[in-house]
Amino acid sequence: MNCMQTAHSFLLSVLLSGSALATDFHVSHAGSGTKDGSNAANAAAAASASSLFNDTLQPGDRLLFSAGDYKGLSLNLAKGGTKEKPKVVVGAAGAVFSSNWTIEKPDKGATAIALAPGLSHVIFKDLAIRNYCFAVRANAAKETPRSGLVFDNVEMEQMRHGFYLSDCDDLTFRGCDMKRYSKHGFRFEQGCDRVRLSQCTADCSEGDAVWETKTEVFTFGFLLNNGGEPNTAFVFEDCLAKNNIKSNQTAKYTNGDGFVAEGNSKDVSYIRCRALRNQDGGFDLKVKDVTLTDCIAIGHRRDFRLWFNGTLKNCFGGWSQTGLWTKGGPVILDGCTFIGHRRSSLEIEDNAPGPLTLNNCLLVTGDAKIGAAIGKYDGTGTVEVKTAEEAGLSKADPAWDGLGTAMDSSKHADKGYRTAR
Repeated sequence: MNCMQTAHSFLLSVLLSGSALATDFHVSHAGSGTKDGSNAANAAAAASASSLFNDTLQPGDRLLFSAGDYKGLSLNLAKGGTKEKPKVVVGAAGAVFSSNWTIEKPDKGATAIALAPGLSHVIFKDLAIRNYCFAVRANAAKETPRSGLVFDNVEMEQMRHGFYLSDCDDLTFRGCDMKRYSKHGFRFEQGCDRVRLSQCTADCSEGDAVWETKTEVFTFGFLLNNGGEPNTAFVFEDCLAKNNIKSNQTAKYTNGDGFVAEGNSKDVSYIRCRALRNQDGGFDLKVKDVTLTDCIAIGHRRDFRLWFNGTLKNCFGGWSQTGLWTKGGPVILDGCTFIGHRRSSLEIEDNAPGPLTLNNCLLVTGDAKIGAAIGKYDGTGTVEVKTAEEAGLSKADPAWDGLGTAMDSSKHADKGYRTAR
């Protein structure tokens, strides 16, 4: 854990512990006793949780949900805390927000947590959400954006969208997981600035072939959309996007991506992120000046799609149709490995301005019909070989999950991908 992560964890623990003046308010499904929320024996009913949060909680106070199934609960939150004293929403072990959404009618259903314009400085921790159309939604609010929201260990399952957010600034996501969705795991529609996602997962189907026939077109794990005002200053670190697939698409070009950044997004970077088994792109990035460091992409049509300029440092692409595709430039690859691609390691569109530069990369071209590249690239210290054995990758396996040292070359210590340490 680096110094920044340590400081963040310490600050979060301080905020969650509250102060001598902070008050805990308790909620159960039906409520108990006086139902004023003053303690567990007098827990407020879930139906009054929104008004309790908005009208009774003061900055620094906590709203605690006891164990139980909160069937049909929808929170509408409007009044947050302060930077020094955020309000906190916490779920106990066994507390589940649930509704009646089904993938058979994916656009019908409720929202678990709605964030009103201007809502700021709230921490959401240890929440489990099931079967809603939206887990957390914030509609467009350009004049009154939200800010300072923290989502820590929010687990979501079976819904159309996990997070669907507009006009939210200074956001933090840590350990939030979304699985079995029909459309998108994490969608940032517009106007979200200074956002960090750490150790978050978007797994569309968990590999379930039946679920993959029911998903919608354009299933994406993490999406920075082109919905209006740009999304800016995003950092994704240690995030995983997998199984974004609709297997029964009839269009000529089928889609389904792990990480997507549309064209008006700005200042976007990916660190130690993994994209595994997505139908089209692992990383489909239309943003300029994008950077990827220590990232893994396996099992796609194209592992990395860069529409403009960008840099890949110590990245790995494998066992897909194509490793890197670009129609932009300049694109720089430093110390990257590409292996097992059916078409080519690299593809450069005819009208791409380029250049595509490879420094100390390792290309394992295998039996690809067109070899290492379609189009010209400049390589300094880059090695092309035919087999994994020649590359010093004795444990090369298309089922690799991107963790561990299996793809560190034993023969080319200064070439290609090395496990991030």
